[in-house]
Amino acid sequence: MNKEAFDALFEERVARRLARVGFVSKGKSLAFCDESIVLSLFRLGGRMINPGSISYILCFRHSILRDRSEKVPTRFPDEVFDYPYKFRPLEDGREQPIYRPQNLNYQYELLHWENVKEDTVSAKLDRITEHVEVHFLPWARTISLAQAKSEIERHGENAWCERMWIEDYSEHLAMNGD
Repeated sequence: MNKEAFDALFEERVARRLARVGFVSKGKSLAFCDESIVLSLFRLGGRMINPGSISYILCFRHSILRDRSEKVPTRFPDEVFDYPYKFRPLEDGREQPIYRPQNLNYQYELLHWENVKEDTVSAKLDRITEHVEVHFLPWARTISLAQAKSEIERHGENAWCERMWIEDYSEHLAMNGD
């Protein structure tokens, strides 16, 4: 399989299917945004890419949170580090999502497509789409502000961004409840 064939397969098996549930393309990444949540499937580049493969990560944030510039974004944040929750869609899709600190480095998935049969690549892309549709998006829609705050407090490492997110959750909960 070559790069063009892979990109077409990704468009068919992931981007179009996720578009039906509200995801939009942002370059080679996909994002779901509503008034309360943002869920992004980032296609990574740079040092995280190997020839004949793509690297990707699924990220989640509540829309009330500030980003690294200490402002609440008015559009979808396009930097992985602006999201508290980071997941590998195939590996982490088997368990209940929970906050794990990944503030300086993060784990991502590598999907090889070069010299791999199309049906094998299609099956992996279908699994990614299924995990996002069936597992991650429903979870993201139901995780409360209080639960996210509690998870960051309990599992965090007291990083600057975690303290900022906890403060954002606390202020919003004090003003509005959950």
